[in-house]
Amino acid sequence: MSKISHHIDELLLLDYHHRRLNAGQSLLVATHVEMCGHCRSQLRLFDAIGAALLQDMPPVAMRADALELALARIERPEEGEAPAAPVVPPYLQGIDLPETLRQTAFKKRYWAAPGVWMAHVDTPKDGKSLTYLMHVKGGMEMPVHDHHGLEMTLVLTGTFSDHNGVYRPGDCISCAEGDHHAPAIAAGEDCLCLIAALAPIAPKTLLGKLLKPFARI
Repeated sequence: MSKISHHIDELLLLDYHHRRLNAGQSLLVATHVEMCGHCRSQLRLFDAIGAALLQDMPPVAMRADALELALARIERPEEGEAPAAPVVPPYLQGIDLPETLRQTAFKKRYWAAPGVWMAHVDTPKDGKSLTYLMHVKGGMEMPVHDHHGLEMTLVLTGTFSDHNGVYRPGDCISCAEGDHHAPAIAAGEDCLCLIAALAPIAPKTLLGKLLKPFARI
C-alpha cells in the first residue's frame, strides 16, 4: 500500500546518509531535507551516532605513509574555471523552488497531455529508473496506474489526493508494485511534484495506455 508521510522513511534516510541511493532518489531526498527541519535533525543525529561509534573503537596503528597515501587518492579538480550553475528554465521561473532544484539541470519540457507537462532531470542513465518533474493543472484527475518498482513522489506545490488520503507540499509518497491509484489534483491551484521511480508506471486504463508514449514515464 502506498505510504503517505510528512517525512522520509528513516531507513531510506539512512540509505541516503550512507550514499546508497541512486541519483534520482538522492535528489528527491535532498530536496525534502531542505524543506524539512525534522529530517535535517535526523541526519545530524546519524552523524552524531557515527562519531560516537568511532570514539568507542579501539585505536589501530597506521603506516608511516598513511597520510601521503590518503592525500594521493583525493580527487583534485582540474585547473580552470568552475562550471556554471544550471540556469533555471523558463517553465520553472516564478515557481518557489527549493535551492536544491534550482541547482539541478532539467531537460526540455514536453506536454504529456492537455494540462500536464513533464521535465526529466538531466542525469546519467541508471537502468529503468526515471526522475522528473510533473506539473498538472488544478482540478484534473490522472488515469489509474500501477508501479513496476518503487516510486517516490515529493509534492512541491499544490495538493492532490487518492483513495489513501491527501498530499500537500513537503509530503512524501512511496508506491510499490500493487499500489494502484488515480491522483486527483485539488481545484484552484496547479500541482508540481518531483518523482523518482525505479521503473516506468503501468497504466490500467485505455486512456492511460494511449497517453503513455507521450508521457514517457
